[in-house]
Parts: sequence; C-alpha cells; structure tokens
Amino acid sequence: MIVSADTNVFVYALDDRDRLKQDIAREVIAILARQDQPIALQVVGEVQNALRRRLKMPAHLAAQQARNVFVSFPSFAYDAACVDLALAYAGAGRFGYWDGLLLAACGRAGVQALLSEDMQDGQAVGGVQIINPFGPDGLTTAALKSLQS
Repeated sequence: MIVSADTNVFVYALDDRDRLKQDIAREVIAILARQDQPIALQVVGEVQNALRRRLKMPAHLAAQQARNVFVSFPSFAYDAACVDLALAYAGAGRFGYWDGLLLAACGRAGVQALLSEDMQDGQAVGGVQIINPFGPDGLTTAALKSLQS
C-alpha cells in the first residue's frame, strides 16, 4: 500500500509541546522512511512554512528541516489537473484549496492512504483514504494497519 503523510506529521515530530503526538509522528516518519514511501513536494514547502509560523523556528533551521524531509523521501508533485480538481473541491466546499490540492496530487501519484490530523478521519477522496494517526494512547489502529499493508 502506498502511504503518505501530511505536513502536520512532520511538524509534530519537531514540536515538543505535545510529547505523545511527537512520539507518534516520529514513529510514523520512521516507518514511512523504512518503506521508502513518497511525500508530496507541497508538504516539503508547507513544513518549512509551518515550522517558521507555528514553532517560531529561525528561517535557516526551518529550511534545513524541510530539506531533510525532501532528501529523505521520494517525492511527487501536482500538475494542472490536480489544480483543477483542487479548485473544484474548494468550490464545492469539500476542502480548502491546499488540502484539496494535496489530495488530488496523492490520488494522481497512486497514494492510497494519507496520514493527516487536519482532514476528516476515515473519509475517502479520489481513491485516497484519510487516516488520523494521532490516537489518545498512541498510533491509531487504522494508521498502523495502513503502514503494515
């Protein structure tokens, strides 16, 4: 199964304000890296931005963390068809543009599961199932199952 992760997973891995989410994020990232799972190029850029905005990380450190993600995983990009689909999702009120773009790119790349806290857990969109990996006691069963498939 092809599994990818949203920006929040990478940000939580560096955010020590919530140790449980940090531990889960680090576990997810380690498994994704071992399996050579792909990450959207959009996520790389968003990681840099989120680290600067949310964690107040200096620009050079945030850029280096994003670069670490970029070189550690195979990547995939969006194209014009993904932009068109994201606009359709946004216009229908299903998703914000950036979430819609990520889902469209995942679908185009053959990703079957996207690990994300930011979208509706369990929802399937264009062949991509959204799975929240952050459970109250650790990695969720659904996330673990997707990572073991």
